[in-house]
Amino acid sequence: MLKNNVIKDTKKVVEYLTKKNAWEHGYIRYSNYRKMIAYVCGYNKVYFIRKIFLYMVEEELFIRKKTDKRSYLYKFKNPNEMTKINKTITITF
Repeated sequence: MLKNNVIKDTKKVVEYLTKKNAWEHGYIRYSNYRKMIAYVCGYNKVYFIRKIFLYMVEEELFIRKKTDKRSYLYKFKNPNEMTKINKTITITF
């Protein structure tokens, strides 16, 4: 039951973030995403908000960057952007 709600809420949050072009904000803290998730889903409990955020991280919807401290900054991936694969071929004779 809880897993099903997390998936539905994640879809709402992803839709909201794509409408707001969240990838243009760059790397921001979890606390900012927490406020956005709370606004979209209407949750007050940090447990549910964190559960949704962690599910989004598992689904690789964010790019994670470590700061000089013990924390991370997150950037929402642009869903319209194609994935870039760079392949190089090296031939030696």
